[in-house]
Amino acid sequence: MHLRGDEWINLVAFCWFLFLAWMPRRLALARRIRITAIGAAGLAITLFASLALPHLVPSRAASIGRDWVPMLLLTLLYWQAGQFVTGADRDFEQRLERLDLRLVAPALQWCARSPAGGWIFAYLELSYWSYFPLVPAAIAALYLLGKPGLVDLLWTAILLGAYPSCGTLPFLPMRPPRALGEKWTAGLPSGTMRAFNEWILHRGSIQANTYPSVHVVIATACALVMLDTAPWWLGLAFCWVAVSIALGAVGGRYHYAADAILGVLGGAAGFLAGIGVAALGFAG
Repeated sequence: MHLRGDEWINLVAFCWFLFLAWMPRRLALARRIRITAIGAAGLAITLFASLALPHLVPSRAASIGRDWVPMLLLTLLYWQAGQFVTGADRDFEQRLERLDLRLVAPALQWCARSPAGGWIFAYLELSYWSYFPLVPAAIAALYLLGKPGLVDLLWTAILLGAYPSCGTLPFLPMRPPRALGEKWTAGLPSGTMRAFNEWILHRGSIQANTYPSVHVVIATACALVMLDTAPWWLGLAFCWVAVSIALGAVGGRYHYAADAILGVLGGAAGFLAGIGVAALGFAG
């Protein structure tokens, strides 16, 4: 059975973290075991979906299943990478925080003083939340456009951008800016959407900062694939959402500005690499 591009990427990524877990380093045995268990689960799910599922269900059902399995695998690899984080590079955090104090703080404080400040911050929080339905919406759009074969290209571009970002966690551990107690954010508006985002992150996040931002990488790669394969108006809509996610990530202090900027570049690189992989015949 032919493996898709995204399936090869998942196999390599999970194996890499399994290898890294048992290299000489200061990592507790319990963490090594968790990394191994998550990696084994990721490999088993990938191989089952690619090699066994097509023999167990009709081909169309198997294809749809393989379209959605990467959503689970992306989450598993994110958790696997998070097990490497045992501290924080405080010097690097401070450098990124000082940069944001010059670039981001004046803009957010100006927004907070404006009459529409509450609406602006509500939009930023809603934008950050929109990351969660973005990829499912893109997959659904490709189905409706009659282009289900391009879902593999979508995932290939996303994973080629996102996994290197997760891969920095063992070497560049950081806390997100919202966890640093930045004094200048004390007067910024908050609200229900902010509380909802924090509730999600409290339960699903690894409580570490990916550099670049995985959210922005994925949103950018997804938007560029849609811009390349979908009608122009739909592609532009996804690009608008991707830009809004980047602004929401920084404005909500979920990420540093550098995370978002590099996230855009990482997403673009993932898209170009995905196109290259597709040209070699590994993706749709």
